[in-house]
Amino acid sequence: MTAENKKKIVQAVMITVAAGLNVWGLLTLAQTTGADVGLTYISNIPNLIARYVIVVITMAAGIMLMSAAAGTFKGKVKNVFSIVVCTYSTILTIPLFLAFILCIPIAAGATFPAFIDEMVRDICYSFQDIFGTGWLQYLIYALGTIMGAIFLAVPILSTYFTVKDLDLIALIKSKLNKNDKPDEAING
Repeated sequence: MTAENKKKIVQAVMITVAAGLNVWGLLTLAQTTGADVGLTYISNIPNLIARYVIVVITMAAGIMLMSAAAGTFKGKVKNVFSIVVCTYSTILTIPLFLAFILCIPIAAGATFPAFIDEMVRDICYSFQDIFGTGWLQYLIYALGTIMGAIFLAVPILSTYFTVKDLDLIALIKSKLNKNDKPDEAING
């Protein structure tokens, strides 16, 4: 078997597993938010936050694996694949990020339009079931907001460096070691 055939098999396996994780994550998300997609074990988990943890872990693993698979291609395929994965990741992460931000005023007693208030209030109450109504819940919301910002920034930056064909590690090393030429960091 040639190296090229082995690479194609690895790419196919990575994409298949990543797609499976993403489908499972999306179905888990749908079940968590009230749709009946047949994942009754999710509905049987009593705390909403525990359900969302399963969603986040599953989706993060699927997205990271899909992003890694995109990086194994070359040229336009690699760039387009990376941009599509980044866009998908960003679309899924924005609600997570906003939920943590909105939990802060909701925990303090604010109200929002019904469609936002119901969803975020349920999340907020689930956090309160775990962490209580004191300062600890606000720490969790702050840490969740930071996590959401990281989940947004890392794929965007990673995609930027992929599309621009920059080796971030080499670029950082060249900045830390003034003896290296910055040109070596570009194009790996």
